[in-house]
Formats: sequence, C-alpha cells, structure tokens
Amino acid sequence: MKKWDLLLAHIYKNISGFEIVEKENSRLMRLLSFLLFFNKKFMTDFTTTIYPKVYFPKSILSSGDPIRRIIILAHEYVHLNDRKRLGILFNILYLAPQIFAPLALLAIWFSNLWLLFLLCLLPIPSIGRAYFEYKAYKMSIFIFHYFIGKIPDLNYYTNQFVSSNYYWMMPFRKLIYDNFNEFAIKLKKKEYDDYILEIKNVLDGK
Repeated sequence: MKKWDLLLAHIYKNISGFEIVEKENSRLMRLLSFLLFFNKKFMTDFTTTIYPKVYFPKSILSSGDPIRRIIILAHEYVHLNDRKRLGILFNILYLAPQIFAPLALLAIWFSNLWLLFLLCLLPIPSIGRAYFEYKAYKMSIFIFHYFIGKIPDLNYYTNQFVSSNYYWMMPFRKLIYDNFNEFAIKLKKKEYDDYILEIKNVLDGK
C-alpha cells in the first residue's frame, strides 16, 4: 500500500483536479457504456480516464490485489500526462477517426459529400489511439516487471490493440507484438524511457 500511496501523491501533485471515481456511480460512464456497446466489459474490467478524473470499476478498487491497482493507475497516469501536455489535441487524436463521423450532419445544409464522414464510424485503425495506448501499456508492462520480476504475457497487451476493446485501433498483430517485445528487451537491460523512469523513481521513494 505504501507504493500505491506514493503513486497517488505524485499524481495529485502533478495533475490539478485529479480524482478517482467509482465507475458505477457515474452517469457519464453508464452513458459511455451504452455508446461503446462493442466493449462488453467496459463497466467491469476497464478503467477510464477523462481528464482529470480516473473512473475505476468498484471491483478493481476493492480488489485485494494492490499490484493490479498500481499497474492500472500508472497506466492511466500516462494518459493524464499526455492530456495535460497536449490539451484538447489529445482527445482529438485519441478519438480519431471516429470522432469525425458527426460532420456528416453538414450534409443537411451543404453537399451530400459530407455523408462520406459516416465512413468514420467503421473500425478504421486509429494511429493516435494506438500511439497513446502503446505508451500506457508499456508502463503497465514495466510496473508488472517492477513488482513481479518478469515480463508479462505480451499477447495479452497485443490483443487490446487488435480486438473490439479499443474498437480495433491497430489490427496489425505482429507489428504490435514485435514492438512490445523490443520494449521488453530494453526493460530487461534497464533501459527506461523518461516517463517510465519518472514512475520508477516515485515507487523507489526517490
């Protein structure tokens, strides 16, 4: 629990307005669960960050597995930091191209060509979402390795990219797996990205 408290204190210090909310108590999360119908475990298995709040499923918060909570919170902190750094651009890049689908409504006033934006509703790969999640899942892998001393199953993390969990954001399994594997090799050599070293120092109490 000391490591959890260290991480929490670091996030409170760096993210103004940071708050942890139980997902089941949020009307916004229940609405998103309806919209994100393709992710059947959105309310029970997935923690969601909407800056500056992090929405945890109650089952995870009350879990007797503190390492899992730290893995998830560190993952979400990566998103919080990217959002803080990039502002609204982060949201656009993360939600693209699907976020552009409402532009089809402009066909009411202008050319029917605007209806082509409806194609954005398709599970088109999202380079922005994949980039931000790749950064965050690298943090997840690091935290697992930090506590357990070994590399977790990289197929699990690869599946997040190629499945409906994130709307098939990058369906190139080998590419994703190879990138995670390359990161794992560097991790074993103690070669850390700056944002990962930041959290390592926090957990080390430095």
